[in-house]
Amino acid sequence: MRLNPIARAVRLGIPVAATRKSAALLPTQGQRRSATTPPQPNMDAFARASVEEAWEFFRRLKFTGREAQIARDILPEIRERLGFLREVGLGYLQLGRGVPTLSGGEAQRIRLAAQLGSNLSGVLYVLDEPTIGLHARDNEMLLSTLAILKSRGNTLVVVEHDEQTMRHADFIIDLGPGAGARGGQVVAAGTLQDLLRHEDSITGQCLREKRKFPSRGQRRPVQRAGGILPAKQGKVNHARRRDAGGTPGFTLHNACANNLKHLTVHFPLNRLVVVTGVSGSGKSTLVRECLLPALTEALQTRKSRSPSRITQPAARITGHETIKAVYEVDQSPIGRTPRSTPATYVGFFDEIRHLFAQVPEARLRGYAAGRFSFNSAHGRCPECEGAGTIKLEMNFLPPAYVRCETCNGMRFSRETLDIELGGKNIAQVLELSVAAAIESFSAFPRIRRPLEALRDTGLDYLKLGQTSPTLSGGEAQRVKLVTHLLSGLKEQLDFFDPEQRRNLFILEEPTIGLYMADVRRLVEVLQRLVDAGHSVLVIEHNLDLIAEADWLIDLGPEGGEAGGRIVAEGTPEVVAGNKRSHTGRFLRSFLNG
Repeated sequence: MRLNPIARAVRLGIPVAATRKSAALLPTQGQRRSATTPPQPNMDAFARASVEEAWEFFRRLKFTGREAQIARDILPEIRERLGFLREVGLGYLQLGRGVPTLSGGEAQRIRLAAQLGSNLSGVLYVLDEPTIGLHARDNEMLLSTLAILKSRGNTLVVVEHDEQTMRHADFIIDLGPGAGARGGQVVAAGTLQDLLRHEDSITGQCLREKRKFPSRGQRRPVQRAGGILPAKQGKVNHARRRDAGGTPGFTLHNACANNLKHLTVHFPLNRLVVVTGVSGSGKSTLVRECLLPALTEALQTRKSRSPSRITQPAARITGHETIKAVYEVDQSPIGRTPRSTPATYVGFFDEIRHLFAQVPEARLRGYAAGRFSFNSAHGRCPECEGAGTIKLEMNFLPPAYVRCETCNGMRFSRETLDIELGGKNIAQVLELSVAAAIESFSAFPRIRRPLEALRDTGLDYLKLGQTSPTLSGGEAQRVKLVTHLLSGLKEQLDFFDPEQRRNLFILEEPTIGLYMADVRRLVEVLQRLVDAGHSVLVIEHNLDLIAEADWLIDLGPEGGEAGGRIVAEGTPEVVAGNKRSHTGRFLRSFLNG
C-alpha cells in the first residue's frame, strides 16, 4: 500500500522535536517518554491536527545525519502540499477529517490544491462553478489559485455566475438570451469591456448597472432586546430606543457544537435574517445542527405539552412562542421516481387533470381526472408504467434507460392521448415550459398563480413534466420554496398581533447556481414571505442577497477553531463598518458601488 508523504514520515519512526505552536502534535499522556528521547507524534495526533498546525510543525522540523538523508526528499514534499492547502484557504481543516463532512467548496479547493502540486503546464482545466459555497474572502484565494495555474501555461475554462470571476476573466462567452428553449445562442464574446458595451447581453446589463441597497428603499427596522440599537459604526446609540414590546424574536442559548464557542444568538422574527461568515466559520453548525434541532424539539414539546426529552446540556430556545412551525428548505431531491415532476410536487397538476376531465369527449368516454395521472393503471402507458423510459439492468454496470417504444416516451396510453385541451393532449401540456404554460393557462388562476411563482424564482425554463431526479439541488430548493410561498401567502398575518403564530423558513445558500438577474428575483420572493408575516433565515455568501437583509449575524473571524464566534450583528451597514469582519470588508465596497 502506497502511503502519502505525511504517513511515510510518521512510519519512519524518527525522533522529532515538537514546537510550542504545534501543540496538537504532542503525544498523549499514554505515550512513553524518556529523558533522552524527544516525544514522537503518532498518526492519531496528526489526524487531529489542522493543516496550519501540521504546516508549522514540518516547517520547523529538522534532522541530522542519516535521518536527514532519509527525510531529504520527503519533508519538502510535505511542506509544499500543506502550503498549497493553506493557499486555497483550508488551513483550518483537520488532516483526518472525513470526506463526507466536507462542503462542496472545500472539496473543490482540495482538488485545486492537488493540481497546484502537480506543477503541470499545457493542461486544459474545465471548472463548473468553483465559487459555489465560497465566501468573498475565500473567493479571492480561489481566483489567486486560478491565476497561478494560468501563469504556468495552462488554459482554464470556467462556467460561472460569480461577478468577481467574470471581472478577472481574459475572455467571456455569454450564452442566452434566455434560459431553456429561449437560450442556446452566443449573445456576446470578448473581453469584459466588450461585454459591458453589448446592448443585448443581460449579463453585461447586470454588470454595468448601478444599484442601491436595499432595492426597496428601506429595511425593516430591528430593535434589539434591551431597547438599544447599534449605531452605524457598531457603537451603542442610547438615543435610539425601542418602543414598548420592540421587535419580536427568539434566542438560541449555549450553541457549542463543533467549533462554536457557547454562543447566545438572538434572531429577530418577521425579518429577512442572513447568517454570514467565511467558509468553516460555523454557519451551518449554528443553524442546522444547533438552532433547527432545538427549535423543532421545543415546538414538539409545546404541541404535546410534555417535558423535553433532552437531558444533557444542549442548545435551548427561548422566545419561540409566536412560531407556528419551522421549515428547512434544503436542496434534497423533491422526488426520486420519473413520475415525480414540478407540476405534481407544487400541486397544480391536479387542476390540469380536472380540466382535461371536463373536455366533452372525456366526459363522453367516462374519463375522470385520475385517468390523466401517471399513477393510474388505466391512463398511463402499460409498458413503461408512466415513466416514459424502460430500465435495463446491466451486469457489472449501472442500469441503462431507453425510451419506451410503446408510447414513444409520452408516458400515457393512446386512448388517454386522444383527449385534447386547447389543441394539446396531456403529454404535450407536460412538455410546455413554465413560461409557455403561463400563457396557455392565463384564464385559470389556480394554475396561473403557481406558474407565476415558479417564474418569479427564475424557473420559467423548466418543463412541467420534467422528472424530479433531473433537477439540480438549487432547482429543487426553489421548487420547494414555491410551495411554501403559495401556502404562506394564503393568509396574510399581522405581525403586530402577538396572538398570531408564524412560520420560520430556513434556507442554506439558495443562490447556488443562480444567474445574477435570478438572484434578484429570489430576493423578492423571500421578501414577499416576510411581507406575509413569516420569518426567513438564510445562510449565504452572495453579496447581492446579503445586502438586501434586514439583519446580519456574521460568524468568524476565521474558519475552524479560529471561528465559531459572533464577529458582528446588525444591519448590512453596521456589519460593513466592523473592521474585524471579513464579510464587512467586502460588503463595504459592495454597498458603495
